[in-house]
Amino acid sequence: MVASRRHKVIAVLAAFLGAVTGLSSCNTMRYVPQDKYLLRRNVVEIEGEQKTARRERVTPKELMQYVQQRPNNRLLGIGLYLGMYNLTDTAKHNGWQRFWRNKVGEAPVIYDPVQAARSREMMQVYLTSRGYLDATVSDSVEYHRRKRKATVRYIAREGRPFTVSEIRYRIDDKFLEPIILEDTAASLLKQGMIYDRDVFDAERERISARLQDMGFWGFNKGYITYVVDTAHLDQAMTLTLRVRQRVAYVTSDGEQVMENHPIYRIGQITVNTDYDPTLSPEQIERLPWDTVRYNGIDILYLDKLRLRENILVGAIRLSPNELYDKSSVQRTYNNIRNLQYSSNILFNELPYDTLHPVEVTRASASGTTVSTRERNLACLIQCTPNVRQNFNVDAEISTTADYYSMALTLGYQHKNLFRGAENFTVGFRGAYELMKNKGNRNSYEFGVSVGLDIPRFLLPLRADKLAKFPQQKTNISVTYDIQRRPDYNRTIAGGTFGYSWTLRNGARFQINPADINVVDVPWIDADFKNSIENPYLKNSYESQLIAGLSAGYYYQTDPNPKANNLSIRLTGDVNGNLLRGLTQWLGKSSTINAGLADEETFYKIFGIRFAQYARLSFDISQRTNLTATTQLAWRFFIGGGIAYGNSKTLPFERLYFAGGANSMRGWQVRTLGPGETLYRKETYPNQLGDFRLEANLEYRFAVAGGFGMAVFLDAGNVWMNAKGSAAAARFRFDSFYKEIALDTGLGFRYDLGFVLLRLDWGLKLHNPNVPEPERWKSGFKWRETALHFAIGLPF
Repeated sequence: MVASRRHKVIAVLAAFLGAVTGLSSCNTMRYVPQDKYLLRRNVVEIEGEQKTARRERVTPKELMQYVQQRPNNRLLGIGLYLGMYNLTDTAKHNGWQRFWRNKVGEAPVIYDPVQAARSREMMQVYLTSRGYLDATVSDSVEYHRRKRKATVRYIAREGRPFTVSEIRYRIDDKFLEPIILEDTAASLLKQGMIYDRDVFDAERERISARLQDMGFWGFNKGYITYVVDTAHLDQAMTLTLRVRQRVAYVTSDGEQVMENHPIYRIGQITVNTDYDPTLSPEQIERLPWDTVRYNGIDILYLDKLRLRENILVGAIRLSPNELYDKSSVQRTYNNIRNLQYSSNILFNELPYDTLHPVEVTRASASGTTVSTRERNLACLIQCTPNVRQNFNVDAEISTTADYYSMALTLGYQHKNLFRGAENFTVGFRGAYELMKNKGNRNSYEFGVSVGLDIPRFLLPLRADKLAKFPQQKTNISVTYDIQRRPDYNRTIAGGTFGYSWTLRNGARFQINPADINVVDVPWIDADFKNSIENPYLKNSYESQLIAGLSAGYYYQTDPNPKANNLSIRLTGDVNGNLLRGLTQWLGKSSTINAGLADEETFYKIFGIRFAQYARLSFDISQRTNLTATTQLAWRFFIGGGIAYGNSKTLPFERLYFAGGANSMRGWQVRTLGPGETLYRKETYPNQLGDFRLEANLEYRFAVAGGFGMAVFLDAGNVWMNAKGSAAAARFRFDSFYKEIALDTGLGFRYDLGFVLLRLDWGLKLHNPNVPEPERWKSGFKWRETALHFAIGLPF
């Protein structure tokens, strides 16, 4: 019977694939003119031996990005999009035809020799920029005349790269000469390096940025040029970096009069806190502005000042009568953004006193005295308030043959609660779960959280001492959660106090010196507790106090789900050490099971036992766009904890679980693991562990409009600590790989623009929580699947 079902499934899949293949092959040439060829493939090859170091070589992949004409996109090797286009009638222009032709389908890409020539030229330009000045690129076309398809082959002959044998400096601005020459040790230009325009341009940017940090506001990389001389040198060159003066004015005869670059000092600073970019300058000027002056800075506002003066001015890293500093301008941008404003910082050169000009002198490289003028800038900071209040909704629904769950989260946010750019949030979360077997046992959960983020550190230190921490925040939060399950009731109350700031690479670091949770278990079913064979897990169902330190590192390159992205999360917490030291010194210990093998001694504070443990988690994920319509995403997670001292186990809420919409999608939440423990369906799902290992792979592709699909593969499990846990639940290095669960499935996504709806259907492939002969699944069984609805991508 099983074999018969398997054959039926295979037959259906074969029929489907055959239909799709026929769709994309039989009609492939429908809209290709008889005298034209469909572009089938591009090939890039590099001829000749490459003697340069591997990291300096130009690869075919680098050259491929300059190919101007790409073949039609394919889905899993099948030309589905072209097939969809060919099903339509281009003579008809009704809505249905336009939808399939423009939204779903893709017009045939006809080989164009003009585009091929353009590709060849761009490849050669790129090779020249990388030092291969003698490189040539040719192309040839392989015509498949019977199929009327063309393969374009690009062949690059690089030759030997040119190197820089000597570096010279020609600085026309003698005031800048000693400044630039004293910094050559930090130069990106090195003798013997391969000619590389990107490196040359980066050196121009570096010199410009350094000079702008020293007050040279008007200087930019356009004043820096290079002269290359290859005469009488074998594959080498002399490189001369030239720094030009600026044009002071042009005479009536058209002659340019040059001068040294002036130094700029900031004069008046004006902040417009209610700037509307949709209005013209004339309309803005006619508005009824009020002005307040604080620490020498003028603040303009309408009606009332939304932000307190000290908060706004404290975010500005510019001061009147100070030299212009580009780095301070960037820090000001970041700080104002942290105050929930969009900003634009403008500088305007003020007329200087021609009768009494301010001169700045210094010694030149040759020892003579040189000078330049000092000028003034007016600074205008235009601030546009962001949306101050918003609401958000998050939902998750999961179901299997015998289990159903749903969760709903409602949130409110106010980004300027006390006129200090404080971010105030309130969240409400409700969850309901139902087991359809054994009397329809259900449970529910309700929680509320309140948070306040203050855009500065609440520390007894001067603000200038903390200025090196950009986008600094003080984070305060309070939570309360009620859980009512068939076998136990729990109440969790908690609070955190901590600090977060942004690092130079854009990552965020957070540390919470106070992270406290009180877990109360007022009732637990005696039969349920006695049925837990694992004493290690049994101890986690107890009232506990969790108090300690937590920290986290968060890095993300681009949050846009359609962009390439690398995301890293590293979190850890250590709890109970301080309390253990105090109670061991001052307190009195308690003992349970005295005289027995499992005798346990512990300390209490305020009449409740406190937890002592350490935990660390690492989560990394990446999205890579393969084509304009396809994306490959993966994630790897590893986390574990260990209890010691006053605890024998991790607290229940600090244990790990797998399954659900964002984890192992072939399982429901808390129904996988630990290890190879046999799962009993008659019990409420509480499969937990203190170690979790998981990897996810997902291939995403667009289908039509905002609708997309995905094929995914998940692998992972949770395990218990070896100490005191059941043998089947333990993590063992020599056998853990046999206990890795596997699932696969299909995902459906619909992007509404402001929110992405997701439906994932997971199928178990390998289930370690059933008897060994039944672990590998064959064929399709509905009870081996799980359906998850959620908002947003899983990773």
